[in-house]
Amino acid sequence: MARTLVQVYGDVGAGHRSLLQLQHSLRLFGPKFTVIETDGKRIRERYRLDETALLCFGGGYDLGYLRSLEMVGCEVVRDFILHGGRYLGLCAGAYFASDECIFDKGGPLEVCGPRYIKLFEGKAVGPYYPGFVYESEEGACAIPVVTTNSSVSPASAVTYFNGGCAFKSDTWCRSKALYNYVNTNDAAIIACRLGKGWGILSGVHMEYDPVLLRTMETDRPTEAVLTALESDNTNRQRLWENLIGAILDPDCNLVGDLIPQ
Repeated sequence: MARTLVQVYGDVGAGHRSLLQLQHSLRLFGPKFTVIETDGKRIRERYRLDETALLCFGGGYDLGYLRSLEMVGCEVVRDFILHGGRYLGLCAGAYFASDECIFDKGGPLEVCGPRYIKLFEGKAVGPYYPGFVYESEEGACAIPVVTTNSSVSPASAVTYFNGGCAFKSDTWCRSKALYNYVNTNDAAIIACRLGKGWGILSGVHMEYDPVLLRTMETDRPTEAVLTALESDNTNRQRLWENLIGAILDPDCNLVGDLIPQ
């Protein structure tokens, strides 16, 4: 059966704004792919996973994802990837798919512990930049990421950031950095292989469109952040289209050099 669905998690833990941005940006890949919203119950029941090309978890808080999916749902997602499915995790969705989530360790918002999809064999550590406040733009900023891999383009792009992680691991057998945070060796966007499937995890919101951000009537980013995002939006769009185009391409070999498991 042809896999033509893109399922986007929109249940407990999913941030409303992040969900809208993700759905908006994924619809650029229609009509070949149909974007539908899913929830914890549907995932536990494997709803239409045999038709699904890509399962997406965007921004929000990953403890909500755990609560909604439960261990059964996490095992379903892992099994989906192992058997050829593809996964996109952005911000909270990236913490959720790593071996371990380390968020604000020692701080008032601390959330630390193991996670169970284990697409990335390492730790998602954040917030990478300080100032994060839940359900707020107070800590939002425009962050450049720079490519570390000749197989991806553009060379750099300015992206929206609000509470995301960097990826840390002692062993990068199943994963590799695609983009780093600027002026560092810390991975911001990675590709990971698991069994017959693979995924992309990102600490930055490469899906966020500043045009859509500017339409918000309340609690939108500062003018400085919006202007910085708009100034490089062409590269941000190219980055998004190239990486999501790759993960939706059944013949893409972006992770062919990685150990499957």
